[in-house]
Amino acid sequence: MIQKFKNKRIAVVGAGLGGLCLAQGLKKNGISCMIFEKDAAMNIRTQGYRIRINKPGRNALKECLPENLYTLFLETCAASTTGMRVFNTSLEESKNELVESWSDGVKEMPDLKPNRLTLREILLHGLQENIQFGKELVSWKELENEETELLFADGTQYIADLVIAGDGVHSKIGAEQCKDQKINTGNITIYGRTFFTDEAKDQIASALHKGTSVILGEQFSLITDAMEFNFPLKNESWNLLAPMENYFYWAFIGNPEAFGLSQSDFYSQSPEEVFECIHKLTDRWHPKLKALFKYADKQSLSITPIRSSLPKKQWKSGSITALGDAVHTMSPAGGVGANTAFIDAALLTENISAALMKNTSIIEAVADYEKKMRIYSNHAVEMSLRGGEILHGTTEKNS
Repeated sequence: MIQKFKNKRIAVVGAGLGGLCLAQGLKKNGISCMIFEKDAAMNIRTQGYRIRINKPGRNALKECLPENLYTLFLETCAASTTGMRVFNTSLEESKNELVESWSDGVKEMPDLKPNRLTLREILLHGLQENIQFGKELVSWKELENEETELLFADGTQYIADLVIAGDGVHSKIGAEQCKDQKINTGNITIYGRTFFTDEAKDQIASALHKGTSVILGEQFSLITDAMEFNFPLKNESWNLLAPMENYFYWAFIGNPEAFGLSQSDFYSQSPEEVFECIHKLTDRWHPKLKALFKYADKQSLSITPIRSSLPKKQWKSGSITALGDAVHTMSPAGGVGANTAFIDAALLTENISAALMKNTSIIEAVADYEKKMRIYSNHAVEMSLRGGEILHGTTEKNS
């Protein structure tokens, strides 16, 4: 651990997974920061349930987290399973091509599957004094001496020596400072979950109880995972976490017209109306597959448009930068969005720490991060678009 640098004011805008991972990495290296989150509380929004953590993402988390939190992360992932199976809607197994970035034991290290909120709780631990909720960034102003003044909707302000935006797909900093351009692919994701009640487990096909299952349809796919946890009270750290019930995660990805929705009206649909669309779509499916939705938690439903960043070109680096979806939004089809944000956080942590320890330029450290990030994020965005082609049979639009 290096000496604590009190004279550098680092602001992280957004308390998502990437921003919190960065804050943990900085803290691990003795560097403090202040996190500004526009939501009033940590869990006010539904942002999906299961996420996939691949080997690079796991390594980045290990670099940023203290040992006890990294161990807690490993222990709270869903039970490890191997294998990934593809079915048609009659539950007949298929040999169709799968998304290249997924790994359920086919490669040397299977993907880990944490519950998103649980992972966010772990990433937040120890940062409570460094985070302010209800802070929506409305504008910023670059001052002399490479300082930046952040202005928030509640009328408050903060002056920072370095600003990192991790505030998601609608980031103003990502768009203006990093020249991030996003397009709507024309496809959507519908997320939901079904709890492991005795009746649901009995009615849902046993083939769906282990590993990842993909059901291929016409212009859409359904991905489902059995999320079975083992949360024994091993130590005090477990008391940090909200209780978690076992559940089946499921997500449709594809063209809204496949669900009887238009490109413009899915935002206005109530959960009941969307479930009606799902029931119509799955009417002739195998009963053991339809049971996923018969017993689903209707409050868990969320619909998001699939956006994607355009390929990055070089921009002028400075004391303001971005990470994660704020600078490289990608289709969830690749399963690498969160992993890429963690890689951003680890690289930024390494560069900032080295600059402060050697008393070299933070702007040069940011420029090096941005140069490397553009290369691997462009690759991840393209790979995610190819994954979308597999999951709904049509090329996602780049305009």
